[in-house]
Amino acid sequence: MNKRIIRIFFRHSLPLVIVALLLGGGATLLTQNFIRSNSIRQANQKLAEVQAYYDVILDEMDSLSLMFSTNPEMMNRLQRVLSGGEEVNLDNYREFRLIRSFLAAPANARPYIHDIYVYLDNARELVLSSDLAFTALPYMEDSSWYQTYKELPSENQSYSQRVTLKDETPIEQHIIRILRPITNPVNERIGVIVLDIKERSLSGAYQFQEGEILTVHNRDGQLLFSNLSNHREYAEEDMYYFQAFSGKYGWEYTLGIYEPMLYQLSTTLLYYTITLTVIALLLGLYLTHRTNRQERKFLANIMQQLSQVGDADFTEEHPEKYRNIFDYLNHHVIRTFLEQDYLRWQTEAMEYRALQMQINPHFLFNTLDTINWKAVKLASGENDVSTMIQLLSKLLKYSLQVDDFSGVPLSKELEQTEYYIQLQHIRFKQAFTCEKDIDPSLLDVRVPAMLLQPILENAFNHGFREGEPLHITISATLVEDKMQIVVSNDGKCMSQEEVDAINQSKADVLKKKSSLGLLNINKRLMLFTQGKSPIVIASKEEAGVTVTLYLPLRREG
Repeated sequence: MNKRIIRIFFRHSLPLVIVALLLGGGATLLTQNFIRSNSIRQANQKLAEVQAYYDVILDEMDSLSLMFSTNPEMMNRLQRVLSGGEEVNLDNYREFRLIRSFLAAPANARPYIHDIYVYLDNARELVLSSDLAFTALPYMEDSSWYQTYKELPSENQSYSQRVTLKDETPIEQHIIRILRPITNPVNERIGVIVLDIKERSLSGAYQFQEGEILTVHNRDGQLLFSNLSNHREYAEEDMYYFQAFSGKYGWEYTLGIYEPMLYQLSTTLLYYTITLTVIALLLGLYLTHRTNRQERKFLANIMQQLSQVGDADFTEEHPEKYRNIFDYLNHHVIRTFLEQDYLRWQTEAMEYRALQMQINPHFLFNTLDTINWKAVKLASGENDVSTMIQLLSKLLKYSLQVDDFSGVPLSKELEQTEYYIQLQHIRFKQAFTCEKDIDPSLLDVRVPAMLLQPILENAFNHGFREGEPLHITISATLVEDKMQIVVSNDGKCMSQEEVDAINQSKADVLKKKSSLGLLNINKRLMLFTQGKSPIVIASKEEAGVTVTLYLPLRREG
């Protein structure tokens, strides 16, 4: 018994375990892949921001180069002064002071700028400095840039290098030097602009998180600066590198991120997903155990019955007709189901269907109401379409909410019939007339719902003669303790075979394709009057079709 219960438990739990593992594993893989790709995308985006940040700093060189390139007359005059070919007068002196102040302004305003030099080829080797004004090359503290300038390739492009000033002294300083050649209008190189930036200012300009290492190299692969001094060192195999290149200044940016930090969010979500999966699995196993408790009770009850079967009395049911005790038990289980549970389930199903039937018309009426208001809005007022929708809605509501077994008062049936006639008047205009002759004493007699509408519909669909109006008459009179309802028209007639088939109730409603409404009324009328009042149809070529109904005087209350 215990082994059977254990097998049942595992049989029910195994699908849950498989689904939980598949969903948990799939969610873990999808989450990890998404977070990892998103982390890599964010790292590339951050490197692009770093590159743009440093490009803004280096754009100081563009403003300097633009100043000299847009004033060739001043450049020529400066070159003549530097070469000794022009005497320095008051006007020249003011212009040179203006040039020097233009160099000194960014150098003083930008704390990361160490110095700015402007050099034009001249025999006296004079250099214009933002710090010392005009200075000869031999007297400069550092003139290594001049040799670099002479060795620059012929292409007009920026060149960067890392330079150490006052090497091996207590005041040793590292700078990043950027050289931009100056050319004349015919694109000949005539000098150079040198921008010295403090290396420490560049390496600490952008704030990086722990585990993010930035290194910047020039075109030749020389290390310009790095923020490694502000972070601890990591093993090379634990780093994930991203690279970007600035074609404007020839700088190659490399951003190394400590891989556990790059995927920190992914790892955290992995642990959370695994934890939640395990919790969901344990909760599912617990719920399965609780659910199987009813089955275990059932099995225990069966086993108890089997243990007591020796005391059973088979005198009435002749148990020898069963192959074994299990067939006997199955027979009783099925019989109990049929006697007790089946009727209860059938009742529940009928209640559910009744509730569902309440929802469907509600949706349909709301839809028709929406269409009606749309038609009114489009036509800016009531119109034939909106009127037809309103009439149709009333007819549908009436057909879906009545009880065909108890019937409805004749007055209500006539009221709904009038809605249908109004609907057809909009359709056929003046092509037909309808007269009513109703005995007032019969208005409370109960009749099947939707009794007259199919008869009228058959007349509208098949009764019109070409070019002639259709006349319809509806009467209700008392004849020999019964109510006689007559609906007649002077339109087209029916064939004798169709008349006989309906009058004799021999036609199959499910297979019939024409005169279906009349057949339906005939069947419903027979059920309503318990077979005592069939429909009677008469048709003559000159008189159209006449439908006569006889109903008992079943009144309200």
